[in-house]
Amino acid sequence: WPDVQRILGALPKDRQTLLFSATMPNEIVKLAKEMQRNARYVQIGRRQGAARTITHAMEEVETRDKIDRLARFIRGEADGPVLVFVRTKIGADKVARSLQAKGVRAAALHADRTQLDRQRAVEGFRSGLHPVLVATDIAARGLDIDGIAVVVNFEVPDTKESYVHRVGRTGRDGSSGRALTLVAPDQRREWKAMETALGLELA
Repeated sequence: WPDVQRILGALPKDRQTLLFSATMPNEIVKLAKEMQRNARYVQIGRRQGAARTITHAMEEVETRDKIDRLARFIRGEADGPVLVFVRTKIGADKVARSLQAKGVRAAALHADRTQLDRQRAVEGFRSGLHPVLVATDIAARGLDIDGIAVVVNFEVPDTKESYVHRVGRTGRDGSSGRALTLVAPDQRREWKAMETALGLELA
């Protein structure tokens, strides 16, 4: 965002600014209002929930046990590339390093990494060099990789829109996909609210 602000500062005041986004979560709406005046909102299609080709699951796991559970899932239950979502940049690095320490080939993708590092992470995931990519929501926006078998929410997402966006990386073009959310005991209420918002009843 600081880079965008610097670019905007170098542009003339009288201009037309167009913003395109596959999804429009609250943080993006807020940023759009900062950069635009008298904006017109154009929506193509309609907002909807997750694709019906996705199988949803949740597991209640103590926070301290999540890495172990994730590593076991990747080794024994995942049937293809796994995209893991975390809330923070620090969390992305930590989870990727912890998986690597357990012998799981994983890379981190977040906004604090250089463009070259982000490209290497994505290309390594796409090519199968590392079958696991650990990403934040912002870094994964626009991520277009075919064949992602499973999306794992390492924590409960903040919003329904975030959940739909995350799990939408799998189950694309009519293919089947899986979404797993690891829920800590202190996140039960958040998860129940998410289930209600999405119309899911998992556990």
